[in-house]
Amino acid sequence: MSAAALPNQPETRIELGQDLVLQALDASQAETIYAAVDANREHLRVWLPWVDFSRSPADTLRFLQEMEAKRAAALTVAYSLWTGPTELVGIIGVHDISLANGNLQIGYWVAKAQEGKGLISRACEAMLRLAFETLGMERVEIRCAEGNQRSARVPERLGFQFEGILRHSAKLHGEFVDMRLYSLLAEEYRQRRGSA
Repeated sequence: MSAAALPNQPETRIELGQDLVLQALDASQAETIYAAVDANREHLRVWLPWVDFSRSPADTLRFLQEMEAKRAAALTVAYSLWTGPTELVGIIGVHDISLANGNLQIGYWVAKAQEGKGLISRACEAMLRLAFETLGMERVEIRCAEGNQRSARVPERLGFQFEGILRHSAKLHGEFVDMRLYSLLAEEYRQRRGSA
């Protein structure tokens, strides 16, 4: 693990209005997150191979402990998404943070019943503020499997540039799949914020 520290401490709670709140992941959320994954298992496993390995709250607890360790090592900052005090609807975060190279990736998932409501786009906006304004990154990437059109629409909507296909760069249910690579640079983010 890296001994690096983040240049600024990210918020643990981000309120996005209209009843959408991001809460930093921690071990106390294990039961709730597992229940949300389990309720959306068939929906999520189509594109997310880790779902098959999440078989109990104990598996989720191990994942959350890993996320806490990665946050302490300045590699990941992840949040649960809530639409009200008790309804967890997804997870979003920045990961593979490279302070030396000024880049990171955004990853996310949302419950099936919450698709098409713009929640992930709003949460991604918060991650972009975190990446560019709090952490001082130069480049943010979003990657999604070829064919995952809903996921691809998020970076397209947010002004990311499509850079190309990463051939056979991930394994999904035992098969290698191509990934679409999108990126947004700090200057593009500032221009977009200025024209908003």
